[in-house]
Amino acid sequence: MNRRLVNVFSAVCMFAAAAIGNAPEADAATRIMPPPGCGFVRLPQPVGELTARYFHCDDSFILIKFHWSGGNTGTSCVPPYHQRPFFRSDGQTVVNAYYVTTPPNLTGPPSDRRCALSQPRV
Repeated sequence: MNRRLVNVFSAVCMFAAAAIGNAPEADAATRIMPPPGCGFVRLPQPVGELTARYFHCDDSFILIKFHWSGGNTGTSCVPPYHQRPFFRSDGQTVVNAYYVTTPPNLTGPPSDRRCALSQPRV
């Protein structure tokens, strides 16, 4: 089974188990499901400290730039078909995140590429 299929299957099982196993948490699981499209999504209501997510729906590594409510910015590498969660920090939340054309820094052999710990600032 390929890696993408395993990731998608795992996510579906996790959300289904949360909805079936714990009725009060069913509403929370619904709030963190992937949207019909891809990209940045603010959650209608925070789930704990989780306030937003960026969904990447392509077979490539990308770099995203995100903006905090206090004005700071950051960048993050997102692997193929993954999501990047954003959590509240010091009372601030991420208010926007978007793809930038700068390539991310990758590490590992060609058969097992991964996002490097250090990413370009844009």
